[in-house]
Amino acid sequence: MGATSGLGLGLAEKYLQEGWSVGACGRNLDRLSELSARWPGKVIVRKIDITCANAADELLRLIEDMGGMDVYFHCSGVLPFNSSLDETKELMTVRTNVEGFTRMVSAAYRHFRDSNRAGKIIAITSIAGVRGVAQLASYCASKAYDSTYLEALRQMSVEQHLPLDIIDIRPGWIRTPLLAGDKRYFMEMTEEKAVNLIYKVAQRSRRGAIIGARWRLACALERIVPRCIWERLRLRQWE
Repeated sequence: MGATSGLGLGLAEKYLQEGWSVGACGRNLDRLSELSARWPGKVIVRKIDITCANAADELLRLIEDMGGMDVYFHCSGVLPFNSSLDETKELMTVRTNVEGFTRMVSAAYRHFRDSNRAGKIIAITSIAGVRGVAQLASYCASKAYDSTYLEALRQMSVEQHLPLDIIDIRPGWIRTPLLAGDKRYFMEMTEEKAVNLIYKVAQRSRRGAIIGARWRLACALERIVPRCIWERLRLRQWE
């Protein structure tokens, strides 16, 4: 989900290179068609906007067209820098990263539950969910929600004895179209490197990981900073 650009497109191509059949979906049908043309017979595409009420039904139709699903991979999201707290941007973030995420991930979970089929639900969240950052209030909050939601589903899958891995992949800054222009970001990673690391985690892990050793250290440090100090920090590396 979200295979039209950035990590979603990169991961779709990575899975194809590794011999998988891929159901690629997103809002931009032209880009999906380009992907299908590069991999004839290996990709089934469908236009799906996760903010629309019928998106879950469209996912089920795609699964039917594919003849089943082994992995649901959610790579769809928005990243607004919004220190002005423009209402439109804040609500757009919630609509995509919270409402759309919930709609699609819960639909994937219900599919695996009802079919009692072993599989994986994998989602790209973010290290931004660790603490709130002034310029990214709605984004940080939405990613904290996503990680917590996945944790709850993991607990639910254990209670229901489902053969299901639910994997939370949390990268830091990655050079994708979500980032602004030629500006360089704190500990930025190339898209190619990130795709390869994410694919490895998706194949090996049952719960997920923070992508990159430096980001694992940074997140560990962020967690121990007292609130009274964190609230006074000016995080220029996030600007």
